Amino acid sequence: MQTLSDPDSRLSTARVLILGAGFAGLATAIRLGKERAKAQVTLVSRRNYHLFTPLLYQAATGLVDPDHIAQMVRPAARKYGFTLFEGEVSNVDIDAKTVQTSFGDLAYDYLVLAMGSENNDFRIRGVSEHAISLKTLPDAQRVHSKIIDSLERSLVTGDQAKRKRLLTFVIIGGGATGVELAGSVRDFVQFLVRDYPGLAEDQLSVVLVELMQNLLPGLSRYLSEQTYRILNKRGIQIRLNSRVMEASDGGVLLSGGELIETGNIFWTAGTKSPKLVDSLDVEKERGRIKVDQFLRAREHPEIFAIGDLASISDLKTGEKVPWTAQSAVQEGDWVGIALSRVLSGRKIEPFVYQDKGYMLSLGRQVGVAEFRHLKTSGFFGWLLWRIIHIALITTTRSRLGVIFDWTFAYFYKRNAAHTEH
Repeated sequence: MQTLSDPDSRLSTARVLILGAGFAGLATAIRLGKERAKAQVTLVSRRNYHLFTPLLYQAATGLVDPDHIAQMVRPAARKYGFTLFEGEVSNVDIDAKTVQTSFGDLAYDYLVLAMGSENNDFRIRGVSEHAISLKTLPDAQRVHSKIIDSLERSLVTGDQAKRKRLLTFVIIGGGATGVELAGSVRDFVQFLVRDYPGLAEDQLSVVLVELMQNLLPGLSRYLSEQTYRILNKRGIQIRLNSRVMEASDGGVLLSGGELIETGNIFWTAGTKSPKLVDSLDVEKERGRIKVDQFLRAREHPEIFAIGDLASISDLKTGEKVPWTAQSAVQEGDWVGIALSRVLSGRKIEPFVYQDKGYMLSLGRQVGVAEFRHLKTSGFFGWLLWRIIHIALITTTRSRLGVIFDWTFAYFYKRNAAHTEH
């Protein structure tokens, strides 16, 4: 089996530069610290916090405080001995081994590209103007405000057609984020409508639109079928095999000619690599950096690409490794170990992805989970999802904050303040 080594690197302390503080980049930096790698490790991020994206939809629907899923990176930098710089990356000069940033140039011996992904609207007419994506904290706050605003406006209008549009919520994209957002939006508006005299639950509509013939494309049949069953039972309208042709003030036009009249369009249908990746002279596959079995860019052994911007094949199955937080953490952790071994002249084995299962929360006390030896749905699936996600949160402050938010939301009310106008 092919191995990777760099015995000459023992002669001096190597400069390892990591771009991105998402799951992949942060896992790399932390693992390098744990391994006490012979390196000067620098992490560059456009923000000084790590966003716990699996709970982003809950920030959008009032279940958690946005601050509680923004985990500060500097305490980790101090603990694990890496340097954090906040700034924008404008260019990577592969030949000169330098990265141009908003605060100056940084040289590297090894580069780890882990900047995540950006929203992809596939250039569908009207999406960028009329739909709200869900990739960042500001996005979550916009979704939250939009839901509240629609309820407030629906209460004061006497136009029944307008009220129906305001009380119809359309989520485009039936992947993991889309189905979880759909379930949570349904819960959110059901809770809220009780405080709006004159509005009733039967006036609310949540519609989930998916291009493919099943929900959760790429995941198992069990997860797809159980998710469809649960969401359908909860009154969420599901449109499969439906391509979005246009988004407008009037609503969402589908390929079959149906116009879903709505004033609330939430986009979770796709992602793409950051613009920086487009300018890199490396081999790509559908816009993502194609890597070898050591997660290195082809023909550039000093450059690792991990997370959402990388196209990684599973050595066992040949299938593409999914772009999930679980995958990103594994890849980052592996790169941290690999680099520490390389820098001390030891050999490493190729990256092997370990599928640890999948879980989804689809609303209040209902979820679905599939592991190697366990499949479950309903309350137990929901409970498992909560326990495991709490364990994945890295800071005590965020963990306790989320537990408090969940407890308060369960017994009392979700955050429904209309803070954005």
